[in-house]
Amino acid sequence: MTEQQIEILSPIFKSLSVQKMKTETEQTKFNSELLASLEKISSIKASETLAFIDNVIADYQLADKKIKQKNKTQSVLFNPLTFFPIGETMHSFLIANLIDPNASHGQGNLFLKSFLKLLDIEVFENDNWIVTAETGRIDVLLRRHHPHTVVVIENKSNYASDQENQLYRYWFQEIYLPNQKKFGDKTVEQTTNNKNYQVIYLTPADWKLPSEHTMKRPHGYDVTLPDRIPIEPKIWLFNKQIVHWLAEASQQLHEENHRLREYIKQYIELWTL
Repeated sequence: MTEQQIEILSPIFKSLSVQKMKTETEQTKFNSELLASLEKISSIKASETLAFIDNVIADYQLADKKIKQKNKTQSVLFNPLTFFPIGETMHSFLIANLIDPNASHGQGNLFLKSFLKLLDIEVFENDNWIVTAETGRIDVLLRRHHPHTVVVIENKSNYASDQENQLYRYWFQEIYLPNQKKFGDKTVEQTTNNKNYQVIYLTPADWKLPSEHTMKRPHGYDVTLPDRIPIEPKIWLFNKQIVHWLAEASQQLHEENHRLREYIKQYIELWTL
């Protein structure tokens, strides 16, 4: 496959990983990209294009045959999580529950430490973390009083559109305001480029990125505040950072904890198969 072919056909490949567009805007955008790709294809020699398509089909059929053979002996395609529609809210609860050291999984801060390690946030033995999901409109929120730490997670697992000024409002509410009394007019300076204050934009695809309007200052806010959220959101993918976190943490589970290990394995497969 040439670089030109990859570039031209990339929107088509994206459609294979996104079975259903969640909004009319996203569908329109995708249709435009697909139309542009088809127009470009006409500039390539027909014989080259047909040969390329034949190779893609052959590769797919071979891979499909192999996975069916493996499924017969290991049932790798059987995943109970696919039987029930898991919406954005449920994904948030699942992730927050694992991160929460006081949750029913019984592993203390094992998942929390692994998660924060990816953010380069230090965890101390007597930390008191508060982890919430879907509270105050924030999908997942991690807070620690000493040293003061806030991690805001905006979950877009189901390709929801960004709300107007959404990330900016979360930053203002959870990071700026709680520090204003301590730092005064230096609050922005003290909380920016500080690893203890982070915003994560959790997305299922690398093309689903935060829009500019979600990061801009809302109308009516103090004009001395930054025009744009001063903390650059970290882009995390479910099939990369989340999978890496869960895979690394699950290796630390007790050898007899088959229940939790199998659940994590199935959740990982939900994003990777």
